[in-house]
Amino acid sequence: MDLKPVLLIAAGGTGGHMFPAQALAYEFQELGWNVVLVTDKRGIKFTKSFPEGVIKFVQRSSSLKFGDILSFPKAAFLISVGLFQALWIFNKIKPTVVIGFGGYPSFSAMLISRVLNIKAMAHEQNAVLGRVNRFFSRSVRVVACSFWPTKAPKGTVTYFTGNPIRNNILDHDHSDFELPLAGSLNVVVIGGSQGASIFSRVIPEAIEFLPLKLKSRLRIVQQARLGDCINLEKVYERLGVNATVKDFFQNIEYILSSAHLVIARAGASTIAEVLFIGRPLLLVPISDSIGNHQKANAQRISDLGAAILLEEKDLTGKKLSIEINSILTDQKLAQSLATNAVKNSTPDAIKKLRDLVLNILEGDISAR
Repeated sequence: MDLKPVLLIAAGGTGGHMFPAQALAYEFQELGWNVVLVTDKRGIKFTKSFPEGVIKFVQRSSSLKFGDILSFPKAAFLISVGLFQALWIFNKIKPTVVIGFGGYPSFSAMLISRVLNIKAMAHEQNAVLGRVNRFFSRSVRVVACSFWPTKAPKGTVTYFTGNPIRNNILDHDHSDFELPLAGSLNVVVIGGSQGASIFSRVIPEAIEFLPLKLKSRLRIVQQARLGDCINLEKVYERLGVNATVKDFFQNIEYILSSAHLVIARAGASTIAEVLFIGRPLLLVPISDSIGNHQKANAQRISDLGAAILLEEKDLTGKKLSIEINSILTDQKLAQSLATNAVKNSTPDAIKKLRDLVLNILEGDISAR
């Protein structure tokens, strides 16, 4: 490594952790810093969109479930290996400051930063601190929060930054929302890495309940599990609905910009991106998310009038069709959701997070 300051980013292997990490990597490269990413093998698939020059380390990691006797020895071994890997990385690159974005792959780096007394902070994407961020919440300098307020242990120094948005979303030109009185209506369905299967079942059921006049105008763009895609396309063909179904969309910025309604799980990155673009949003949080964080995310946004919340236990084709119909046939409701979305978006989140990292080096941190 040269004499430039070094930012070490530790992040879990999901888009929710990696997308804000990616945005921060660009910011610090522009400042002339060296940027190092520590993640696991799941996270590496997200690094193609990271800036060139980011040094990447893949380390071993695992969740540690004390009640699971069979998996505990293997998990403990993987975590031990990860700690030795992290110690080697720290010795090699000598980070100036460390930021953890949560997820089990961030555990080792956060622990080593504490042992070596290196300045560190965390960024929490959800309205409830995840397990790793909660574990280190009172030992890091500050926890940057995407939602306000964010549920955190007593004694945690928290600061609201918002959730950084990917550059391809942030830089994409998009028009103000308008619900057309005639022509196509674009419904975008985003299942996320954990929650697409239920949408593959219930969205077609909801479409069947819609009035023919509305159904004939729909164009569906749906993210589904790879194994569900072909069958789902056949179902929409039978229903006479124009649909595009894939397990992953590269051009999500174009898809969201053209949407008249987004139906999604309540992942933090999805919420941040839809709020920024300003589209009506219907959220169905995963019922068994850790700490029930998706329900907390959705509730915060629903309380702001920027989304409609429908809990998974209440999710039926009939009930979903009622919500879809009410949004796509009510100009006032649709416009209110879109307007409140933009009003509560945080396009400057990455700048706030960048400045917070820099302030750590100056010792200028206060709770907010």
